[in-house]
This record gives sequence, structure tokens and C-alpha cells, in this order.
Amino acid sequence: MGDRPSGEYQLFNLPLPVETLSRLHRYRDYLNQTQPGIDANVSMAARMLLFRALDQVEEEMGIRKKAKAGLHDLVRGKK
Repeated sequence: MGDRPSGEYQLFNLPLPVETLSRLHRYRDYLNQTQPGIDANVSMAARMLLFRALDQVEEEMGIRKKAKAGLHDLVRGKK
């Protein structure tokens, strides 16, 4: 089931160290404090960080990027 696409998103599971999960929770809290109304959850926070990291790495690699996903795109993926 994890390999089946769901709309524009596909589920991707991976094990993370407990400290990384704590960091994701802190970032979720930061988002909710600095961007009231988005009601971020940990999955959204992880997606946002992953997109930011991939943008940075692709820029370093010289890969031309598609249009960036906006915050509304990330919120739309939330269940």
C-alpha cells in the first residue's frame, strides 16, 4: 500500500531516530506559532523540510527546478 499513489502524493515510510522526530515536532510547533491558521502537523513539517532540502541540493547540482510548491500545496496534502 505504501507504493500506491494517493492523488498527487505517494506515501513514503522510513525509520527516523527519536531525536529527529523531536526536531520535527519542534519545527511543527514553530510553524504553528509563526504562521497562524495553517494548523501544521508533523507530516506537513517533514514535507516542508524535505522540499526545502531538495531545492537546495538540486540548486547545488545545477538541476533546473520546476515551480516550487507553495504553502497551500503542502497544506492540501494534509489529511
